[in-house]
Amino acid sequence: MAKIKPKLIQNVFEARYERGYRYLDRCGDVMVILEEALPSKSNNSVWMPDDARPTGARMKCPDFNLTVVFDTTRLVVDQNPVDKKCSFDDISQYIFGTIYSKFNINTIIRFGNRKYYIYPADSVDDAKKHSVKKAPMKSWPVNELDDMKLRQCQATTIFEKPDSSIGVSFSIKPVSRVESPIKIDERLRIAPHLLPKGQREALIEQLRRQQQREKEPVAGLMVDVDYYWVKPEETSVKVFLEKAQNEIKRLVDSFEDT
Repeated sequence: MAKIKPKLIQNVFEARYERGYRYLDRCGDVMVILEEALPSKSNNSVWMPDDARPTGARMKCPDFNLTVVFDTTRLVVDQNPVDKKCSFDDISQYIFGTIYSKFNINTIIRFGNRKYYIYPADSVDDAKKHSVKKAPMKSWPVNELDDMKLRQCQATTIFEKPDSSIGVSFSIKPVSRVESPIKIDERLRIAPHLLPKGQREALIEQLRRQQQREKEPVAGLMVDVDYYWVKPEETSVKVFLEKAQNEIKRLVDSFEDT
C-alpha cells in the first residue's frame, strides 16, 4: 500500500495588535483599497466586501475560498478549504500592510500561522488506528486497563523560547464526518485480482475510495500546527510567514518519518 501523505486543508494567518481604534472611522477606506488592489494579488479574482460593522469587517474571494476578517484588535486571513493554490503570503502581507498604515498600528501583540493537515482514512476506525500508530506515548498512563486497550489518541506538544517570544503548537487527533463509515469491508483492502469473485466491483470501489481520499476525505488524522511570534520586534509579515513555512514543513516532514 502506498504511503499516506498529508493533505493541507486550511491555512490561517492572524495578526493581533493594540490600539486599532482608527478602524471605526477608516474601515470603509480600507475596504475600498483592498477591493481594488487584491485582484492583482490573486490572479484577477473578484473580492467581495461581505460585511462592515463596528464589531468587525469581512471580505471574501470565492475563487480561492479566502475569507478576511478584521477589527480593532486583530486581522485574520483564512483559506478553507485549500483546494486551489494562491499567493496566500503576498495577500496576507498586503492586507496587513494596509491595515497597519491606515489604522496607525504601533504595537503588534502576536503573529500566527496555523495550518491544518489531514492524513486521509476510509473510516472512523482507520482514523483512530492511525492516531494510535502516531501516538507519542502508547503506554501513558498504563499499557492496559481492565482488559481495555488504547483505541485512539489526541496529543498536543508546545515548544517555546525561554522568554516565550517564539513558539509552535503541534497537535494530532482523529476526525471524521457524519457520513464516514465506522469500518469498511476488509475484502476491499485485498487486491481485486486476488478475490474469488466480484473483482470488477471491488476495483471500482477501491478507485472511488482513492479519489475520495485525495479530494475530500471523510475521515483521517488531523495535524494542527500553529507557529507564532509574541510581541515581535520584526513586524514584516513576509519574514514571519517565510519562517513559519519552513518550521511547519520541518515539523510535518519529521512527523511523517516517525
